[in-house]
Amino acid sequence: GEIEFEWAGDTARCVGVVVHQYLQRIGRDGLTAWSAQRVAGLDTAIARTLARQGVPRDERVQAVRSVQEALTRCLADQRGRWILDERHADAAVEWALAGRDRNQVVHVVLDRSFVDEDGTRWIIDYKTGAHRGGDREVFLDNEQLRYRPQLERYARLLAAREPRPIRLG
Repeated sequence: GEIEFEWAGDTARCVGVVVHQYLQRIGRDGLTAWSAQRVAGLDTAIARTLARQGVPRDERVQAVRSVQEALTRCLADQRGRWILDERHADAAVEWALAGRDRNQVVHVVLDRSFVDEDGTRWIIDYKTGAHRGGDREVFLDNEQLRYRPQLERYARLLAAREPRPIRLG
């Protein structure tokens, strides 16, 4: 059947921005400082941030729930915890890079990057796209295709700086 893309509405986009901000904080603070209980206690702070982002009052309660659910899932997920782990070598959040790529000067910001125990450089780009109905794997494959050029540009910029293997996520 046809694949339907539900493009993020304004509230969904704002939820993504706020989830992003908190993932950056968790990456800076370290996993030990964050728990599901801490996330659950952030209702008011998250609601205020969403209000500043312009989320209408009648959509705010659900938006707060969406932010908390995304963060709680990351903290409960083995891969999510691995990505956010502060013990990685050379870890960075919101890493601004500039360089030449395909004959143009580019400026990019990597959500998260680190070097794993095998010496591989990881470039992680956070996405909060909601999967509604349909095949989850197809959705994930399509998201990967959609963002691959952006991630590959990040990889080219880093490959010009360091010789280690690079993986994208």
